[in-house]
Amino acid sequence: MNRRVGALFAAALSLAALAAVRGNGGGPPLYDGLCTPPNYALLGSNPEPSPTSSPYSATDLATTQELATPPQIAPQAQIILGSGTLSPAPGASAVTLTIAPVKPPAIKPDGAIDGNVYDFEATSGGKPVEAAADHPVTIALEATAAGGPALTIEHLEGNRWAPLKTFQSGCGSTFDAAAPSLGLFALVARGASTPGPAGGGSGPSILLIVVAVLVVLALVIAAARTTRLRR
Repeated sequence: MNRRVGALFAAALSLAALAAVRGNGGGPPLYDGLCTPPNYALLGSNPEPSPTSSPYSATDLATTQELATPPQIAPQAQIILGSGTLSPAPGASAVTLTIAPVKPPAIKPDGAIDGNVYDFEATSGGKPVEAAADHPVTIALEATAAGGPALTIEHLEGNRWAPLKTFQSGCGSTFDAAAPSLGLFALVARGASTPGPAGGGSGPSILLIVVAVLVVLALVIAAARTTRLRR
């Protein structure tokens, strides 16, 4: 095989490899930055995920604030507060915001929980405080893996889990949603008993690989015939 045939063969093999990796359409989008797979810590595992807590003064709360759990690679739970969302209770000087992984409650969502249930709480003067009206908080949760099933952030409201309008961000494993209040939140694969691979199956991937392989063969055969004719 001469150099020209070898170059065509290498290029075609690269196309085949790309089809194999991206053919199922279920993985996270490609980004210019470095994206690493989630190193998710489940409650009860070793090491366990850690809670986080921080106090915020009235001055702090007059500006946007952010609190996130200690990252393994990326934070597993995060909250963003806009200006004026929380205020210290009368006679108190600060609000303490806490994010903690907790055992799933007895009330189950309509689907499989992906990862941990997280409890987002705010207290001031030893009592719970709520977000101000018309000041939703932004909740961000990390999935256990990128490219899995479609996930929705859900909020436990009384005796039911309420799905929130959810957006995927980052490297495809971070999900964000605006919530009117704090409490228990989880990522849920709605209608699924257990999380599974992203939709689409292996059909599209196999088809693209077959097409790429046929292109490889066609290019190699054509190049070989051209070489023989020139001789």
